[in-house]
Amino acid sequence: MKPIVSFCLAFGLAVFLSPASLEAAVRDLDRDGRPNSSDSDIDNDGIPNRRDRNVDGGRCKSGRLRGRYIGDRLNNDSPAELDIDDDGLLDTDDAEKDIDGDRLADDSESEDDIDGDGRPDDSSRESDIDGDGLADDSPEETDIDGDGEEDDSEDEEDIDGDGEEDDSEDESDIDGDGEDDDSEDEEDIDGDGKDDGDADEFDIDGDGLDDAEDGDRDGDGKGDDEDEDDDGDGSGDDEDPDDNGDGEDDETEVED
Repeated sequence: MKPIVSFCLAFGLAVFLSPASLEAAVRDLDRDGRPNSSDSDIDNDGIPNRRDRNVDGGRCKSGRLRGRYIGDRLNNDSPAELDIDDDGLLDTDDAEKDIDGDRLADDSESEDDIDGDGRPDDSSRESDIDGDGLADDSPEETDIDGDGEEDDSEDEEDIDGDGEEDDSEDESDIDGDGEDDDSEDEEDIDGDGKDDGDADEFDIDGDGLDDAEDGDRDGDGKGDDEDEDDDGDGSGDDEDPDDNGDGEDDETEVED
């Protein structure tokens, strides 16, 4: 029995450690020996991931698969593209920290295009920062930058993933929609799909604190007692009929 057991163990170990098994365990689209998770050109099409509009699909330029088209034919911004860098982590996965595989963390100050679609995250043309198919201002989009933290969570300190904390004085566009938070055209500071003046919007800056308890309603880094525009709607408090942004006329609230 002993020789048979030894043979089985040796055979099983050989299979477990075989190149085929290792290759199946580690995603390596172009088979160049570098896992997709750390490969700067996943499909080996000659276009670095940071500039490639389809990170995980293209014609291989060299190596064993030279001349062959490998991967998918889905652009990074396609709603059907669920794993832009083909690292085995869905783009919406909490563990996915680099959606487009450009070797820049999604919350890095140097990362200005989280989903690698060619549109800067702070551009007015960028309507889906994390490339998950949900518009940033959609009521269904609860995690604009795709970092796994809900936008209205107290733990989410950077809704648009631009490296600037939402309550920083340097953060002028919390939801990264291209509209400054204090602009009269910015009607939804935290990008949750609810206008800042809506009666059911209780957290204007999306910091997880109810506006009634928040000392900085618009998340501009200035306390409301020092801020001349508490709700960040572009109208100074002296001229604003609803300076706290709760959807109720201030005179009506006083009468009540």
